[in-house]
Amino acid sequence: MFSSLRTRLMIVYTLIIFMTIAAVDVLILNDYFRSRLQERTIAYFTYGNIAANLVSANLSDVFYISRALKQYTETTGARFLLIDNQSVVVSDGANHFTGELLTNPQVRKALSGSNSWAVYGNGEKNLQLAVPVTTGGRDSLDVVGAVLISADIGDLYASYRSLRWRVILISLLAGFLGMLFSFTAAHHLSRPLNRLIAFSRRLSRGHLGEQVYIKRNDEIGQLADTINKMSADLQRIEQNRRRFIGDVSHELKTPLASIKALVEALLMSNAPGEQYREFLEDVIGEVDRLSMLISRLLTLTRLEEERLNKEYLPLSDIVADTVRVMTPLAASHNVILENKTHMDIKVPCDKNLVREMLVNVIDNSIKYRDRAKAVNKIEITDFRTLDTYRLEISDNGIGIAGQDLPRIFEGFYRSEPSRSREIEGYGMGLSIVKRIADLHGWDVSAKSQPGRGTTIVLSIPLKFK
Repeated sequence: MFSSLRTRLMIVYTLIIFMTIAAVDVLILNDYFRSRLQERTIAYFTYGNIAANLVSANLSDVFYISRALKQYTETTGARFLLIDNQSVVVSDGANHFTGELLTNPQVRKALSGSNSWAVYGNGEKNLQLAVPVTTGGRDSLDVVGAVLISADIGDLYASYRSLRWRVILISLLAGFLGMLFSFTAAHHLSRPLNRLIAFSRRLSRGHLGEQVYIKRNDEIGQLADTINKMSADLQRIEQNRRRFIGDVSHELKTPLASIKALVEALLMSNAPGEQYREFLEDVIGEVDRLSMLISRLLTLTRLEEERLNKEYLPLSDIVADTVRVMTPLAASHNVILENKTHMDIKVPCDKNLVREMLVNVIDNSIKYRDRAKAVNKIEITDFRTLDTYRLEISDNGIGIAGQDLPRIFEGFYRSEPSRSREIEGYGMGLSIVKRIADLHGWDVSAKSQPGRGTTIVLSIPLKFK
């Protein structure tokens, strides 16, 4: 029952609302009663001081004092009693306790020279105040008695109880309105989450690429955008996986079919020795193609778990070593390979992986040279900005169409011109380049125009400097 987020939110909101209302009610009611009781107490102390002064001025006229206290009793509704310094009631405005001994705490404190008050009674509430009656000057005051005031304050408690019930009723109404608000707020918060849960379940069942439309500017909206991006990424990964499997199957199937056809032809024919040799050379060529494909696949797999062995090395030295190794291959295809790097900048890198990356880029440029041109060139240049070192490998080959450019770093992707049978390859070289660059935290991009050539740009941040 309480596993639902909406239910828990509603319970939490309701508890907060009711606890807040209850706390406010208690504070308001207590403050109201204390202020009313204080007003009543101040008023009676004022009457008591007046009566004490009157008694002090007319100590010898007991009859006058008694008549005055009776008048105060009738006027205020409270009983006024005059008590001598032996705690005996000298005069009672209601004529009930005259001559009796009163020793309650208020009388004792008043006879010691202090004002005092207290509320008594479990049922009917009674406020008792005592004010000392003094004679003499400021420096020699003598307490000769006390004026005790006894007032019924049941009306205060009745007013407090009436107000309390009204406040409780209003609070309950506010609480129920708060519950309604809690339900609405919880539903508003949980509804998009329920949609995201349902959408995630659809993703888990294979409905990749779908989108959930939740237009919010809060964290839930950010979560929806993240899940939508994840859905698109999963669809792209799944498509790449299927295409990868299809391409690998196709690339493996072609040389295997060729090998099978050649072997069957050898078995079924009585060809002379030279023709046998030619057939076997073709078989070896197809086996070499399979070996190269498997090698590239192993390279991609290895790079997924590769740990870099980084050293601070001049990138120009690695470029020079790679150019020296690749120059014979370029020359065999009538391609001029030139190293025009000139900056001696050290970067943290894995020397072997960087060399492998450069070899793949240069090999691609050689493969995709423009055979119709008299001169084919590959140039490697470098320059730096404030915080970036850039290495550019440019050729004047066949180039890449604009619609193919964003996908050239995907595994097994080959643009239409590169699918020509004259151009050997599997579309894996640049995916290896991208993976090695990612491992180093570098950025690799491409610029190209069909018929004019391609430039691979390697951007290396220099924030480590």
